[in-house]
Amino acid sequence: MKLEGRVACVTGGGSGLGRAMAERFAREGAAVVVNDLDGASAEASVAALAGDGHLAVAADVADSAAVAAMFERIAERHARLDVLVNNAGVDRTPGDGYEQLMQTGSQLPHMSDDAWRKMLAIHLDGSFFCCREAAKLMLPARSGSIINLSSIAGLAGLGPVHYATAKGGLLGMTRSLARELGRQNIRVNAICPGAIDTPMTAKLPEAQRKGLLMVTPLGRVGRADEIAALALFLASDESAFITGQAISPNGGIHIA
Repeated sequence: MKLEGRVACVTGGGSGLGRAMAERFAREGAAVVVNDLDGASAEASVAALAGDGHLAVAADVADSAAVAAMFERIAERHARLDVLVNNAGVDRTPGDGYEQLMQTGSQLPHMSDDAWRKMLAIHLDGSFFCCREAAKLMLPARSGSIINLSSIAGLAGLGPVHYATAKGGLLGMTRSLARELGRQNIRVNAICPGAIDTPMTAKLPEAQRKGLLMVTPLGRVGRADEIAALALFLASDESAFITGQAISPNGGIHIA
């Protein structure tokens, strides 16, 4: 029970990696706040969690006011927050030129302003808004762990430019906040997964999935529970001397 008595918030927890992390945290004793844009998905995740004291909150992390209201609910319910996982994200946005990429091999000339801004809003604005509100609960306690879900796209520039830029920006945010908040015993780290078996990667064309496997030394995609295990480590006292780091479970596809 590595998180017994603690409160954790997982954004984008209605499916995929977010749901796997919420489930792992709950099994380790945490009261989990599951956020998702889709309220029904958040409720379904909470219904599947072990233990009690969990809370589902529907909110768009790219909306500052909605994030503030979500953390007000957390404060009212628990009066504390020990772990924040900024997991909410997308890999495509409307008008980003993905269809043209599939047809011509080029995406950038077809990417609209709105598609670019939407990607950055979800990943960067959303994580910033959540970190800002989480800090208000963590600073008085002089304790906490923030985990930002980046990607090998942020480490190696893999993937479309708006996605790689958003995930790379999360790494800068992680390092800066680790320096600022470390004196208050609040740790900030990033997880940079490779190809993981989630609904997001399931949408990839079969040829693209096979291509990823060919350049992955371990020869397989990762499992959501493997990412959840790393998140648990970063959330728990076992990683008490780790902050400002970007850890990449990627099967060897990117070796720094």
